[in-house]
Amino acid sequence: MKKSLGIIGLVLCMLPLTACRHTTEESSSQTVLDPDANDGLGGTGTESQDIRSISERMAREIVGIRWPEGSAVPRIAVLPLTNNTRFRVDPQIIQNKLTTNLVKYAAGSLQFIARSSEQAVLEERAKKRSGLYDSGSQTEALAGADYFLKGEMRALSKGASEGVSDYILYTFQLINAENGIMMWAGDYETKKSADTDVVYQ
Repeated sequence: MKKSLGIIGLVLCMLPLTACRHTTEESSSQTVLDPDANDGLGGTGTESQDIRSISERMAREIVGIRWPEGSAVPRIAVLPLTNNTRFRVDPQIIQNKLTTNLVKYAAGSLQFIARSSEQAVLEERAKKRSGLYDSGSQTEALAGADYFLKGEMRALSKGASEGVSDYILYTFQLINAENGIMMWAGDYETKKSADTDVVYQ
């Protein structure tokens, strides 16, 4: 009897250690990747490394444009990117990353209009002018854009029993907001094939 109780006690003592070891194994299954690294899951759509490369290249090209001499600092409104591919990619990710790089590389040589915050700006202006908030810095009108930066994604997709293939073209245009003339255009393209398709969300 004493021997049986001893064995039971030993098993019970080992249970916490087994539970701890199990938790550690599950935690160690996570892999932290560099955003530019291939995750090994396959897929032929937009990847994190594509987003980083697109935003980096387009931002550097736009900042490097030879702007008209003697003009005021150009103001650019970055418009939402249009996704015309079969993939469920949030275009806002590309737009946000592109805008971040533009602001960083421009270093004050260009100004960017936050159209997504326009409603908040209008509400703030109304409260300052009503006397609810102090005046702060006031202006007669909101800043107007000199240029629109628009972009879209389009794809040529193929599928067969052997697998899938996707060619994706990301096109960007800088358009004069006064006369509609295209001042600059740039693109980025990828082509990938895989044995099986994956789900993008």
